Amino acid sequence: MKTLFLTFVLALISTFSFAQSRQVIDSLKHELAIAKHDTSRVLLMVRIGNESRWSKPSDAMRYSQQALQLAQQRHFLRGECLALAELGNISRDIGNLPKSLEVLVKALSIAESNQYQAEASGCYSRMGNIYNDLKDYKKALMYAKKSQTIAEQIGNRRQKAIQYLNIGAIYQYTNQLDSAEQYLQLAYQYGKQIKIASFNSAILRNLGLLREKLKNYPLALSYYRQGIQTALDDNDHRNAAFNYNAIASYYQHSHQLDSCIFYAQKALAEAKAGPFNRYILEAAEVLVDAYREKQDFRQALAYQDLAIKTKESLFGAGNIQAMQTIIANEEKRQQEVKQAQESYQAKLKEYILLGGLGIFLLIAFFLYRNNRQKQKANTLLQHQKEEIDHQKNKVEQALSDLRSTQAQLIQKEKLASLGELTAGIAHEIQNPLNFVNNFSEVSIELIDELKQEASIGGLGAELIDDVVQNLEKINLHGKRAASIVKGMLEHSRMGTGERQLTDLNVLCEEYLRLSYYGMKAKDKNFQADHELIADPNLPKISVVPQDIGRVLLNLLNNAFYAVNTPTITNPKVIVSTSHSDEQVIIKVQDNGTGIPDNIKSKIFQPFFTTKPTGEGTGLGLSLAYDIVTKGHGGTMEVESAEGEGATFVVKLPM
Repeated sequence: MKTLFLTFVLALISTFSFAQSRQVIDSLKHELAIAKHDTSRVLLMVRIGNESRWSKPSDAMRYSQQALQLAQQRHFLRGECLALAELGNISRDIGNLPKSLEVLVKALSIAESNQYQAEASGCYSRMGNIYNDLKDYKKALMYAKKSQTIAEQIGNRRQKAIQYLNIGAIYQYTNQLDSAEQYLQLAYQYGKQIKIASFNSAILRNLGLLREKLKNYPLALSYYRQGIQTALDDNDHRNAAFNYNAIASYYQHSHQLDSCIFYAQKALAEAKAGPFNRYILEAAEVLVDAYREKQDFRQALAYQDLAIKTKESLFGAGNIQAMQTIIANEEKRQQEVKQAQESYQAKLKEYILLGGLGIFLLIAFFLYRNNRQKQKANTLLQHQKEEIDHQKNKVEQALSDLRSTQAQLIQKEKLASLGELTAGIAHEIQNPLNFVNNFSEVSIELIDELKQEASIGGLGAELIDDVVQNLEKINLHGKRAASIVKGMLEHSRMGTGERQLTDLNVLCEEYLRLSYYGMKAKDKNFQADHELIADPNLPKISVVPQDIGRVLLNLLNNAFYAVNTPTITNPKVIVSTSHSDEQVIIKVQDNGTGIPDNIKSKIFQPFFTTKPTGEGTGLGLSLAYDIVTKGHGGTMEVESAEGEGATFVVKLPM
């Protein structure tokens, strides 16, 4: 765990790269100079104050006060809240804890009154820091967790990272080291996603204190030194003093007095640059103890005077009394807010109860009135029902007659369609059967001649060849007749399957592969590119998979047939799927020979084909068209120009 956490911290050090404070402040000042709206000016001055806190608190105080004055003039409450909170931050940094708490209480009151959740979270965070300075860790933890709860509710990663650091620091100060490490790790995980000036240096110092308590002194010193370097890079006097004091304290405890004095004086110099009185006091107290141990009482006395004066300015009786008054007033205000909320909740419950009772009485009245009206209506309805029953009998009789007539019309239509279909079959079968009959008769005559010639020894061999050719013709046209009958049987079986929710992308992929390898099996030299462009969001629709598969197979076979010609240099067949709000669209596209305009209107008619005799029955497209239009309520269209390929478009309703 320790090794893993060290890896986290080293990654943090390499990941965080803050801009130099001076550059950031200069950029903000430039924005302030060109800002056109007072609200923007207030927010920019608050940001400048925040960025200046660690390098030049006097500038930070001046800009924050100007922001507060402008916000109050313009009645910009959110800006007033932010300016007060920033003044609270700066006052704490320079050691004026009563003033810090006073303005933070005002800021919190504005935030809570106007439901500014992010600002309320920030105020709770800063108040927790003040109680941490006073070593009242119980209240410090309470305010930090309040801030964390709000930050989690509104998804504020920046504030969550700060609170994980604050809570980890409190646990570290109270020697709850496992909890401290847990929260400091959380601070790292969130902190690497944000950019907060001083965050890196502060977490390094707390990690160093944690490692020092765990007696891992080399790692602790490494953290302190990295924290110092990070602070100096950011012109951050406050956190530089923070980490210098930590090193001085370490050397004091290990009785390395020269090193202790060296780092304490470094800390004092950085703290005075603020001035940051809390760190001045910390450095002065370390120097007093170090010089006493070295028996340099003159230096010890000088630093003791500094420590006493600084401590008085921080924790003098007047300050403590002022703090106690502010705390008492804030606790009283919080109690009043709580009582007001409880009173509001009680009244709300009372109003809800009364409202519910009123609604109940109103419903009861309407039910009573409706019941009376219903009784009257029932009497009227009974008379109307008797009249309707009489009329109903007449309507049912008329409807029965209508249905009988309709059934007769449908049957006549079916018989008419069957007659047309039968005529077509007879007409188409007649030609191959004529061939069969004619060649059979000729073959009989040839065989008779063969018998005569065979006895003479004349042309027997040639006659036998002719017989063979005739028999081949008979076989060919017999097969053609069989294929026509098979096609008609497929027509008669159309639509017998059950509908299922079907993924048409899968179906298209399956039949594209099936058709291509079917062509390869018939012609080993056949080659053509083929591609499926599938809509990834295509919804499943209810179809008969076998029937739609027939449609796809027929269209794909025709497409591969169209590109299987020497004139096509780069033959390709593309299947694509798409959808709209009401339908699914399948396109089968080829770059083959195309369809002439004069036969486009005929291609879906039964028995119409452009293929050579014996290669097609003319029933494939007709069958496909009926499956799509009659079986599934869809449409089938063709887009083509002669010599430019063809695209068949199938649209199926969802």
